[in-house]
Amino acid sequence: MQDVAAHDRLSVEQLAALAPGDPVAIEISADFRKPRYSTGTVVRLEGSCIVLSWRSTGGVPYVHDYDRRRGTRIGGGHHAQLVQLETAHRVPTDDERQRLRRIDELYREWSRNRVDVERLRLLREAIDHCLEGERIS
Repeated sequence: MQDVAAHDRLSVEQLAALAPGDPVAIEISADFRKPRYSTGTVVRLEGSCIVLSWRSTGGVPYVHDYDRRRGTRIGGGHHAQLVQLETAHRVPTDDERQRLRRIDELYREWSRNRVDVERLRLLREAIDHCLEGERIS
């Protein structure tokens, strides 16, 4: 299963140019779900493998091997592919995820009682802060 658009994949030359410490973007495709994106760091190069370290959304560190010619993960369950770093900019940071979770929480609270103007005001403030890039308390 390959959901990665051809223009997002790393070329053979880009894969060959990777060195320890380089940041990379990873697209993870699980069954028929929308692909997830994550970022990682090249740890080392071992023969035909690129060894990457990355953290899950829960902060758990993982190390995986990727094929040096195709940029696909070797083992590890679901299909994963190295993609252009620009793709990683679509991945929300931990702070952005926290802001988005807060917006979801406020929306659920407001949707239970849509006449609650105070909840709606809090939701709008959270959205405004998120759009401005400010931290929400």
